[in-house]
Amino acid sequence: MRNIYYDAEGDILSVTFVEAEGQPHTGIELSDNIVLYFNPETEQPIKLLLLSYRRLVEASRKAPLPLDGLDSVPETVRNTVLRVAQREPVASFLQVMTEGTVTVPTSRLPQVFTAAALKAVA
Repeated sequence: MRNIYYDAEGDILSVTFVEAEGQPHTGIELSDNIVLYFNPETEQPIKLLLLSYRRLVEASRKAPLPLDGLDSVPETVRNTVLRVAQREPVASFLQVMTEGTVTVPTSRLPQVFTAAALKAVA
């Protein structure tokens, strides 16, 4: 992992896994507040951006968060994103699940960072 940054004022958690410079990358909005950047050729995760991080953590405790952003992407892209999201290191921050016989991706956010840890990375 290259960098973890928490903006307390904006409540944005940014986790950079590798630098994107010099490699192809794309970002997929998994939901309104979760964006995953990855290299589509190697399926290597580049960055995970969680907007309204604390609100997302609280909401995911009550019910899985729908990853409805994947509804609008082609199936091949959706499958690639799910593979990337279900492996480490992304899986440490975003626990992707499927429900029933139909793949409906949802997620829960483990409370990876305590208030003290978030302050330390801010």
